[in-house]
Amino acid sequence: MSQQLWEREYINKAISSSTNTKPSHGTQFFRQCLPRIAEVEGPPRLLDLGCGGGRNATVLKETGLDYYGMDFAHRPLAKAAAREDGPSLRLVQGSMAEKLPYKTNTFSIVSAFTSVENVVENAQLRFLSQEIRRVLCPQGLLYVYFMTPDDGYYQPLVNQSADARSLTYDPVTELRQRVYQLHELCDLFSPSFTLQASDDFVFEDTRSHNTYLRHLAAGLWQAS
Repeated sequence: MSQQLWEREYINKAISSSTNTKPSHGTQFFRQCLPRIAEVEGPPRLLDLGCGGGRNATVLKETGLDYYGMDFAHRPLAKAAAREDGPSLRLVQGSMAEKLPYKTNTFSIVSAFTSVENVVENAQLRFLSQEIRRVLCPQGLLYVYFMTPDDGYYQPLVNQSADARSLTYDPVTELRQRVYQLHELCDLFSPSFTLQASDDFVFEDTRSHNTYLRHLAAGLWQAS
């Protein structure tokens, strides 16, 4: 992950999510999961990994849990802090490639909206899943909204690695990321998490002055 590139992205704003203040499509399925989330008997806190400018905070706070957000770069966190509800958001700068700056059993749910794409190595994602499991309470939940290899923007950019990872290089942002299939995340999150539910999202999106048919997915996992 490159902090410098993400800081620059929030200046150049090539990615629609860098400027969009509306909740992402992935919050639709998150809302459907609210009854399941309400069943978790744990701390009244939620962690949003890769929170960006806080565009999903309003929906995530519908859980009734205190919102905690973590992002790799400073500029998106400053944008989140400047929101009308900014004073109620507990924000911290940190990397998903390192130990999460929270104590064990701190949260009832952890969310990641289009942020696991920045974790490209299998070992890194396994480490992240273990860290998420650590900060979650027993039977806590993990919600991930992610880009897939069928995504209309990323599909032409995908290069298969020798170990079958779908790696991308975006010449506009210069970001190197990874797009995932649901079964890949299930394998990499195991044995820390078990998939409970999933959904697919197909919609049109404008990026770099072109319209693409986007294909993303979401999954809800429970701590094992």
